[in-house]
Parts: sequence; structure tokens; C-alpha cells
Amino acid sequence: MLRPRCRPHLPNCTRSLPDFPATCDRQAPLRALALQAQAVLRARSLDAEPLLELLPGAWLARTGSTRAPAPALYRPAVAAVLQGAKQVWVGDAVLEYRAGDALLTRQPVPARGMVARGNHQTHFLGLVVELDTVLLRQLLSQLGNPPTGQAPHPAPFSVVALDSPVLSCLLRLLELALDTPDAQRLLWPALQRELLFRLLQGEAGPALLAMAQPSPLARRMAGAIRTLQHSFRQPLDAAALASRAGMGSALFYRHFRAATGLSPLQYQKQLRLIEARRLLQRGGTSISATAFAVGYESPSQFSREFSRLFGHAPREALPPIAR
Repeated sequence: MLRPRCRPHLPNCTRSLPDFPATCDRQAPLRALALQAQAVLRARSLDAEPLLELLPGAWLARTGSTRAPAPALYRPAVAAVLQGAKQVWVGDAVLEYRAGDALLTRQPVPARGMVARGNHQTHFLGLVVELDTVLLRQLLSQLGNPPTGQAPHPAPFSVVALDSPVLSCLLRLLELALDTPDAQRLLWPALQRELLFRLLQGEAGPALLAMAQPSPLARRMAGAIRTLQHSFRQPLDAAALASRAGMGSALFYRHFRAATGLSPLQYQKQLRLIEARRLLQRGGTSISATAFAVGYESPSQFSREFSRLFGHAPREALPPIAR
């Protein structure tokens, strides 16, 4: 498993990771997963789509080249790499993971993701499955022996190695994506439960346990994150957030940054800009109207901060016909 390491700045260009093969017991399942993913893409006739919904809460990701880090809102999910490698930045920390690993996201957080190894001959392939905390708690209540192990650090991401039972579940997920609608409707809920069970029994178990049964401090941080998600368009009142969390401002800032990798202001700003990009890409709006819609009072400040985060002016996010 790859370990997180800190970098003060993002690189000026993309780079490929060295090719470290998966362990022998996972090479065959990973080859089978990559072949089945390619079969799904051919059957869906969407070979050029970067993200394909397979089943409710499950997506297949594909790209044929490395890309600059792209900011996005990561939601609670397990993102398995079937082929290639990827990097994710949150704050100043970067996590690197490759075929046979998965990124486990425990709470919503803006971050930058980049495919670090993939080309037109060997595409990057990933499988993303949302994490249902209600179902997770139900499963934990039925387990005689809950997961054990060292509690994870409070950061929102963990990189875990996937064992054979999890890889088997993922292969059956891809097979189910090509089955009949009736089969998908009847079998997908059971497969979701099995996948969560297998994850709980493996390396991801302690992180999933912390997600389903958070500590009092984690619950307070989760409440602050929800408040920011619902009110990111409003002026930030960090003192009020700290007060609702039952902390002084300095202590709240420290715990919020540990939980998200960002300060409350950075978190709010990135939510605003990610939503602004979505509105611009949809079309039917101007840059100034978009700036006001996400909470900016100055379109010029909005344009500066948008360009700083995404590496291009807001105009470039508009549909070509609207530029």
C-alpha cells in the first residue's frame, strides 16, 4: 500500500508513476476486472465517455491519458483502481494509489485528482461505488465480530489494498452491469451488502467503522462540514461554526483542517468554485451571474480565484457555442 506524503506545491506538469505490479495473488483478478470493464465499455457503445454509470451508486471511470489535477467534490465512496494509477491532493498532502488499491473517502471534501498512469494503449480504469452509511450501520449491528485494528487518522481519505474477496465482488458488479434490468434490480442490493461486508473484513475495516460510528469530535466536525455544504453561498461566519461545534476558534480551525485538509475558508471557496464550474458548463448563464449565484460579490475576484483553482479563465468552462 502506498503511503501519503506531503508536498508544499502541486507539480507544474503531470508525471507517470513507476510500474510496481500487484502481488501475484491479485494479478489474475485484476486482469479479469480490466477485461470485463473493457467489455462493459464496448457493450455500452460509450468508449469515449470518461465516466459511465453502471448501476445506482456505481460508476466506471476511464481515461486514455494523464491529466493535470482537476478539482472536484469527493463524496463518501470507495474508488478502486483496476488498471493504471492515480493521485489525489487534499490541502498539501498527496495520496498515490494504483491497480489493486482503492481510495476510501469518508466525508465530502474538495480535492484534486489526477490520473498518473494511463495512455491510449493501456487506459486508466477505475470503479467507484458510493458508501451508504445507513447500510453500513445495519451490517455492523449484525456482525458478531466487528472490525479491529488501528483507528485511522482524521483525514478524509485512506488508501487501502483490496483483497481477493473484494475483487471478486467488483468483478460480479461489472458482470451485473451487462445483465438484464430485472437481474440488476434484484441482485444489486445483495451485492452492495456483500461488498460492504468484504470491505469491513479487510484493510478498509477500521476506516469504515470510524465512518459508521464516529467519535464525538468527528460528529461535531461532520456537522460543521454539512453546514458549510448547505450554506456555502452565504458569507462565512467561522466563529459561529466554532461555537456550534462547542470549541474556540483556534481549536475548531485546527480540528477542521485535520478532518478535511483545508481551512473553513478554503473549503467554502472550493465548494463555490466547483459549483460555479458546473453552472458554467451547463450553459445558459453569464460569468457575472454565476459569480453572484455562488456567493461572490465581485465578478473580478471570482474570475481571479476561478483561474487560480482550475488553471483557466471562467470563459473556458462555457460550452463552445457560448464563448
